[in-house]
Amino acid sequence: MRAPSSLRRLGPTFALVLLLLGLGAGAAAAARYAQGDRIQVTGLISDRSGRPLEGVRVVLEVSRNTLSFRTFRREPKDVRRVSATTDAKGTYTLEWPWDNYFNHYEVLAGIPVRKTQGKETFEVLAQEDVTRRIQAGSPAVVSLVAENAQFVDKLRQFLAAIKTDDERRIYGEMGKPDKVERLLYPGYTEASWWYFESGRVYRFRDGHLEQVVPFTPVPGA
Repeated sequence: MRAPSSLRRLGPTFALVLLLLGLGAGAAAAARYAQGDRIQVTGLISDRSGRPLEGVRVVLEVSRNTLSFRTFRREPKDVRRVSATTDAKGTYTLEWPWDNYFNHYEVLAGIPVRKTQGKETFEVLAQEDVTRRIQAGSPAVVSLVAENAQFVDKLRQFLAAIKTDDERRIYGEMGKPDKVERLLYPGYTEASWWYFESGRVYRFRDGHLEQVVPFTPVPGA
């Protein structure tokens, strides 16, 4: 979709203003830090109730944002990442060697989730642009609230319930199920792990694989 004609006419002027603003902020930060200075980002990750979240991965994502004359938006390139894990108090500390080339910083808090064939995805629970805070000085204090902390609790409960070789093998091959059902019968427990996109349900009896049932895959489930 093309930009309105008025925006296209103002495009070069608008771009110049953004560029000058960006250069001003970058120059101020460059005066504050020397190339290679160790800067710190520290803070707390908690849920909505204020409960600290232990074992959450926190990522500092650093990039060079440049103005695209095609979209009139700033777009990231040359993305770099450093990460840390929150402690029992939900706190973390990240370090990054200052480099004048980079001008955009974001902090993401989340948890890695194993998927099919051993691949991992990063489930983002909270995210914030911290560019101005970092440019203002170090350490930059960044505390985030995880909106979907229940996801972390459910994943950890599922992992804690894996006890047998069969369960570990299927988890290693297929990753986290999309749905888990547990039924208690006299003398044993039956569990079903559903993988909608793969079109399979694995049925376990007291942790031992009894049956693999195929069904029509459900894309995007």
